[in-house]
Amino acid sequence: MINKVTNYLASIGVDFQLIRHPAVVTTEESRKVIHVEGCMSCKSLYVKDKKSDNYYLVVLPFDKRADMRGLASYVGVAKFEFATEETLFAHLGVHRGSVSPFAFLNETDRRAPLLIDAEVWNAPKVKFHPCDNTATVILSGNGLKKFLQSIGKRVVVVN
Repeated sequence: MINKVTNYLASIGVDFQLIRHPAVVTTEESRKVIHVEGCMSCKSLYVKDKKSDNYYLVVLPFDKRADMRGLASYVGVAKFEFATEETLFAHLGVHRGSVSPFAFLNETDRRAPLLIDAEVWNAPKVKFHPCDNTATVILSGNGLKKFLQSIGKRVVVVN
């Protein structure tokens, strides 16, 4: 999966840095292993509307608490719940601890919107796992936007 992500980024002209490291599951572990000055550490959560079969990928700064009701209000639903491990793998081809916007490269029939925190959206640099928690991709905020645009992703910026 690392090569799939890096090859795709290269193919659309997005500059990035790839750093390999021991496996990390949480963003706190990641911050201890990979610290890049001026780079936003992010967490990615795959969630679903409690009352329907609609899924969303949420990206927040690593230290921001996910307000499931508040986030859900941005897309007109009452509350989110976390997707199961099985659903996460079936929809995005990744396991917990490896979720990132790059998992959209594995989407088939689902088109989950991305809800992204304004701090992440406006960050000069961001870092995410390339769907494998033994590596980290660092790219500019504009590079992330170019990636999302290239795959036709619906993006909702949240505060």
